[in-house]
Amino acid sequence: MVKIGVAQIDITPSEPVWLVGYGDREHRSEGTYQPLRAGALLLHGREDSALLITADLIGYDLAFAAECKALLADATGLLPRQIVLTATHTHCAPFFYPWIMPGHPEKNYPLFLKERLVEVAQRAQGNAQPGAISFSRGTSTFGVNRRRPDGKGGVSFAPHPGGAMDRDLDTLWCTDLQDRPIASLTFFGCHPTSLGGYLIGGDYPGYLCRSIEEETGVPALFATGCAGNIRPWYGEDPNHFARPTFDELAAAGRVLAQEVLATFGDAVSVKADNLRIDNAFHLLPYANLPTSEALRESAESSDPRRREWAVTMQVQRSKGPLPDGCPQEIQALHLDDEYCALFLGGEVLAEIGLHLKAILQPRTAIACAYANGLIAYVPSEETYDLGGYEVDGSYHLFIRPAPFVRDVESRIVQQSTRLMNTLH
Repeated sequence: MVKIGVAQIDITPSEPVWLVGYGDREHRSEGTYQPLRAGALLLHGREDSALLITADLIGYDLAFAAECKALLADATGLLPRQIVLTATHTHCAPFFYPWIMPGHPEKNYPLFLKERLVEVAQRAQGNAQPGAISFSRGTSTFGVNRRRPDGKGGVSFAPHPGGAMDRDLDTLWCTDLQDRPIASLTFFGCHPTSLGGYLIGGDYPGYLCRSIEEETGVPALFATGCAGNIRPWYGEDPNHFARPTFDELAAAGRVLAQEVLATFGDAVSVKADNLRIDNAFHLLPYANLPTSEALRESAESSDPRRREWAVTMQVQRSKGPLPDGCPQEIQALHLDDEYCALFLGGEVLAEIGLHLKAILQPRTAIACAYANGLIAYVPSEETYDLGGYEVDGSYHLFIRPAPFVRDVESRIVQQSTRLMNTLH
C-alpha cells in the first residue's frame, strides 16, 4: 500500500520584485495577475519515499537546490535523493539567484521561499494517508517548436510546426481508499512564456491547475517537461509569436485542463507500493573555453549582458581556472514495472525527452526538465548543426563560460538509462 500526502502554499512575494526570464525589463514588478503557488506531493512506498515539489518559478540554481534539499531533508526525515524540486518555469516570477539579467537577485525572497517549501512539505507529510495512484496520457496541440531553419544554414526564432515536440500530456492521479480524489500532477513540455511585462503570475500552468481544481476539488500540480525549444503559439501567425490577452491565456489553460480531465476515465492503475527513487550527478563538459583575449573583447561589447558576463568570467579566472564542465542532476523515479519518471536539470530540448521515452520502452516514461538546477539550455545533438540561441547564444545568461559539447544528449541518455536500470 502507498501513502499519499499533498499540500499547496502561496509563494507570491509581498512587495515589488525584479522578475526573471526576459532581457527587456527595466524595473520591478507592478502587481500580480495570478498568485504564485508551490505544491508538495509525498509518496510513501514500503521501503522508499519520494517528495515531489512543484513551484511557479523559473527554476533553481544548483546552490539553492542543494541547500533547499538539505533543509527539506532535515525537516521531513527524508534523504536529499528522495526530494525532487520541479518548476513550472514561468517567466513572470521573482529573480532570486544569479543570472545575467536586468536588475538583480532579490535578497529576501530566497529565505522566504525556503521557509514556504519546508512548510508545504511538512503539511503534505502531515496529510499522508493510504491511497492509490493511476496514470493517464493524452495529447495536446498547444505549443510549437520555435527553432525554424532559415535556409541559410542557421535558425530563426519563429514557429516551426514541423519541428520536434513532445505532445504527451501526462498526469498522475492520486485517490484515497474510497476512490475519492486527493491530488493530480500533470506534466507537459511547453515553455510558459505566454506573457512578459511587469505582472507576477503562473502563465498557462496556473490557469490549467486552477481549472482542474474546479472540477476535482483537490490540489492540481504541474511540472514542465522537456520544453527548451517549445513555445506557446497564440493566433498561429506563421511568422510570429503573439502575446495573448489574459482572457486568451486563461482560455488556453482551460482547454489544456479539459484535455487532461478527458483522460481520467482511461487512467491505468500504478502499483507504486514498491516505488524507488535515486539520483546521480554527472558532468556536461564545456566546449572551447574563452581565451583571455576573447573575454577582453566581450568586455567591450555593445551588448550589456555580454559585457557583464565577460567581467564575471574575468573575475572568476583571476581566482583560478574556469571549470571544464557543469554538474547536472538526474533523478529517476521507479513507480512500478510499467511506469517511471525522469527529472533532468536544465532547459532540456524536446528531442532529448523524446529520445529518453523511446529508449525506455516498453516502459511508459515521464520526462520532466527544469528540475533541481536550471543550469543552462541543454541542446539535442541534431540542433548543433544550425546553432542558435539554445545551442550557443544563451550560455552567458546562465553565467556559463561556454556552450556544452555536442554529445551531451548521449551522455544524458546513458546516465539516465543506467540510473533507471538500477531501480528496475
